[in-house]
Amino acid sequence: MTMSNTTDSDSPKRPWLHLAIPILIVGCFAFFFLLPDKMKQGQENNSPNQKIDEGSSLRDGENYYIFASEIELFSTNPKGDPWDAGENGPDIKYRILWKGNQVFQSEEKDDSLIADWSGLSIEFDWSDLGGKTISTDEAIKAARIRNEEEGVFELVVEDEDAVDDDLAGRVEIKLDELKVGKNKRKLSKSTTNAVRRINVQVLPQGSSLKDLVELMR
Repeated sequence: MTMSNTTDSDSPKRPWLHLAIPILIVGCFAFFFLLPDKMKQGQENNSPNQKIDEGSSLRDGENYYIFASEIELFSTNPKGDPWDAGENGPDIKYRILWKGNQVFQSEEKDDSLIADWSGLSIEFDWSDLGGKTISTDEAIKAARIRNEEEGVFELVVEDEDAVDDDLAGRVEIKLDELKVGKNKRKLSKSTTNAVRRINVQVLPQGSSLKDLVELMR
């Protein structure tokens, strides 16, 4: 009797296996090596990370990340008219001005009366899998503001338009009225304001990225 040998070419074809293995390898690499390194990165230019005391008052001379985590508008603009043509809702974005200078501008949220922003953005591509790390300043999307005596900043909310952005409201916020963490503020409708509610997040700039992420949950 003649015995025949089974070779690789005689084996059942599994083309999906050749595609799945590289994907699994890349996924495992990113999970076990890349992401933990990113989360361990603290404020690279500060000495020991500050402990976050949520609900505490802002310290004089300290720097803070400040952003709006949620903005709600009234159903009509300050003039009482619909936000956009037809039944389209406003396209909300906001800017933060400090000492007369714009220090932050948010992304636009389309067709929304309630818009929210996480304040956290980690972007990387396949070339970053070689070991790129992300600093806290790169990951946190917010204004950087120093708390000073009688310090204030202005939050300008707009409905983005193809021709010209429409003002929804301008809110002046005193730094000494804020606490670390989430600050809620309700506003009244007027001929110059159609912002109903704003949640402002305040985060100590000297804290680690891991602690800041926990605070934003």
